[in-house]
Amino acid sequence: MPEHVETNLRALFKNPPAPYRTLQIIHNFDSFGRDEATLRQRMEWLKETGIGGLVANVSFNDYMRSEEQWRIFLTGLKVAEDLGFVFWLYDEEGYPSGAAGGLVLERNPDFEAIGLVRRTGPDGKPRYEVQRMYEGTHCTENVYKKRRYINLLDPQAVRTFINLTHDAYARRINNLGRRVHAIFTDEPSLMTTYIRPPENALPALPWVEDLPAQFRKRRGYDLTPHLESLYTDTGNHHGVRCDFYEVVAQLVAERYFGQIQDWCRRHGIASSGHLLAEEKLLWHVMYYGDLFTPLKRMDIPGIDILSSDPLALATGNGFLVPKLISSAAHLMRRRETMSETSDFAEQMSNRRATLEQMKATASLQYLLGINTITSYYPDPYGATHPNSNQQRRADYAQYNAFVGRLSLLLRNAQHECDVAVLYPIAGVQANFTPTTLSMYQPHPSRRLNEIDDGFVNLCRRLLQNGIDFDIVDESAVQKAQVGKGAFRIGDERYRALVVPTTDAIHVATLQQIAKMARQGVRVVFVGKPPQYAASRRERDSEVQERMEALLRLPNTHAPSDENAVRTLKEAGCAVKLEPAKPEVWTARYRRDGALLYLLVNLSTSEQRCTLHLPGRYWAVEIYLPDTGDVRQARGASPEVSLSPLGSVLVWCRDGAP
Repeated sequence: MPEHVETNLRALFKNPPAPYRTLQIIHNFDSFGRDEATLRQRMEWLKETGIGGLVANVSFNDYMRSEEQWRIFLTGLKVAEDLGFVFWLYDEEGYPSGAAGGLVLERNPDFEAIGLVRRTGPDGKPRYEVQRMYEGTHCTENVYKKRRYINLLDPQAVRTFINLTHDAYARRINNLGRRVHAIFTDEPSLMTTYIRPPENALPALPWVEDLPAQFRKRRGYDLTPHLESLYTDTGNHHGVRCDFYEVVAQLVAERYFGQIQDWCRRHGIASSGHLLAEEKLLWHVMYYGDLFTPLKRMDIPGIDILSSDPLALATGNGFLVPKLISSAAHLMRRRETMSETSDFAEQMSNRRATLEQMKATASLQYLLGINTITSYYPDPYGATHPNSNQQRRADYAQYNAFVGRLSLLLRNAQHECDVAVLYPIAGVQANFTPTTLSMYQPHPSRRLNEIDDGFVNLCRRLLQNGIDFDIVDESAVQKAQVGKGAFRIGDERYRALVVPTTDAIHVATLQQIAKMARQGVRVVFVGKPPQYAASRRERDSEVQERMEALLRLPNTHAPSDENAVRTLKEAGCAVKLEPAKPEVWTARYRRDGALLYLLVNLSTSEQRCTLHLPGRYWAVEIYLPDTGDVRQARGASPEVSLSPLGSVLVWCRDGAP
């Protein structure tokens, strides 16, 4: 790196520019004031805490109807621009997005979410009926508001939402593409899952009028004779279910996320936001069919993190969410990812996250691939009132600088890892049946729960052993470029593929995996291998035959979780820390021809270790996101000291000794 570039980067690291800092979510500019002077004063206070931008919308008060509220919003936008803020739009009055504050269903009540429910008739035979989905679903059980919701599978319903919302902003904001970076959509989902089931609840499938026609077009056979296979273990239920939920995911992606993405691209801005309930594979099937298919229609894939307890995120399922989203971004060659971050869970227990917890939550997410934070930390963190606690304001300023430093170094860096982990959603789809249970209760299928739990535990074990990875879906594996000893997806290059325990897989995926193994890629099957075809059009017997052949290849292994880690370490797929520390998680990036490591201490005690670098990297620097300082390190094995819940970035450049 040229010396002037290096010097400039160090200066920027000390004081990161606005585009890399936290974006504050502000829903009601009228709560700041109604005139430009008051709005400017409040936003100047906010800027003093180091905020880099805003995610905002026309006020929820008289949403989309009040010309006065539009005037206040446009004044707020002008002030934000004057202050140098990055600006995003939030697309709903509360959440879930899609209702336009109820205006969509006011225009046409037939746009409401529906499900196909199963009843038992007087003759004991099943009957299938379409019903509106509302009571006991996310419509009534979200924190914001009970409100009837649209059907994401209905393209006209979504077009109406876009017309009422996105088009309204485009009509009022001149030069939209120059002034707005992205549009944020919040937790749209299918409404056929119960959170608090009503007494008369019936098992429901996602549905839209033309679904049978779309199914025939995309899968080549009639769904109607196989409906019972979606509710009970009848017929070739594994293959039918995989076919059904693949079609559902495609329709959600095309008709909701795709329409929004197309609109955004026509207007020169990015589509972003986050989905609902990303923590479990079971919930992916319930709410979207699968997670990756919709994510591929977002320009800036995002998540929400409702807890700022990094230790709880690492030991629970929360850590998996940023890894899923960043993996999807890597598959699509997308560099920016987003997290709506807050300490909501702590607030529900009458607590607030500490500054150390907030920073550690940010660094954990950045290690797992997030590089933009939209903040839901409320006042006094937001510091938008004159009587805000001064220490809280100072803490928030430290937090926003910390986030900016991580973003500065990592958003434009290329992620690198040696391991890809297959997304085993077909195994969950194959075992999934709709129920009247709450989403928080275990599914009746023991095998489904084994696949779900096995996946998250495997992913955690890899990270605890210094093995970073991307999660890759079957379509990405099938399209991968396979070379000697490695395969490429997007800009990522992997030397090993891990297949978690799963029941179902596509024949084409197994064909590609066999090709990888023959080319020297290390293939590791963990737990019970797949035995069913992930489509009714494929044969279970072929899956079983190909699996038997695969397991005989010299580069294919079928160990336990623990032995899988040993196999990957022996293949050189782990970052080498001495001593090895499961509390210290690592990720590797490449930027400006140099290697860049992020190390995060997920414990409340200080950790010291030596980082052994590959090859001969002589120029090593330690970047400290807490302070913005940079210090020199020696040799190709720098010693690293991590404070409790602390993090460091290790910059390693080629150079003469």
